Amino acid sequence: MSPMKTINCYKILALEKDTATITDVKKAYRKLALQFHPDKQPQNATDKEKQNANEAFQNLGIAYAVLSDPKRKERYDRTGSIEEGEFEGDKDWNAYFKELWTGVVTAETIEAQKLKYQGSNEEEEDVIKSYKKFKGNMDKMLQVIECSSPIDGERFEKLIRKAIKEKTVTNLKDFEMTTTAKAHKKRMEAEKKVEAFSKAEKKMEDASDSLMELIKQRSKERHTNMNNIINSIEASAKKTEGKGKKRKQEADSMPTEEEFLKLQQSMFKKSKKN
Repeated sequence: MSPMKTINCYKILALEKDTATITDVKKAYRKLALQFHPDKQPQNATDKEKQNANEAFQNLGIAYAVLSDPKRKERYDRTGSIEEGEFEGDKDWNAYFKELWTGVVTAETIEAQKLKYQGSNEEEEDVIKSYKKFKGNMDKMLQVIECSSPIDGERFEKLIRKAIKEKTVTNLKDFEMTTTAKAHKKRMEAEKKVEAFSKAEKKMEDASDSLMELIKQRSKERHTNMNNIINSIEASAKKTEGKGKKRKQEADSMPTEEEFLKLQQSMFKKSKKN
């Protein structure tokens, strides 16, 4: 793995250089890794989208490896770049990143983190931060809040309205526009279409696999049947050829007409003498 020297570790993890702590680095990595982890990509994602997600996920691992290590972080803060060959050499960095990613994010830990995170104070804080950052736009908030999906829109709305009532935040125009019953319904319908498309795509893939297996099996059967037919024809030809030789041999052993007449005359003379 050969990361670019110009990689901006703080930007990748959405952190401020002057204030980011090791805890902030770990927390930011966890959230973004959940977003870009291969197991979180939709089934209908294009090859380009999957490639972009994989590259982003790879860069997250590099940024985390740099900023979570005091020595690397100090050198990076001082130089602003990753030393050439930093992630090459004797150590198997591919194995390191694989272990890093597996240790922090897997398909199982995504679900476990979701159960732990949703409904927590941490989630509530993130909702309020996102509300301020995106000026109340629920569509944008749902794209960045950890483990969220359209179904969480109404739940987030309640949290924000509570904060508005407590005067923690102010009511914003975009918030009202993106939290109407129609807006919630539209997001849910879009999500259902994506899920339906993914299921249909999966069925098509399964059907395609089954069809290919059937084609292979039929091809194998046809090949076997053809071989049997050829073998049968060859056996029949050999049998016919054998009969032909036998008849030829029998014909060759029979006396000619001239020999038969001579033999007949000889037998007739012997009969007269007797």
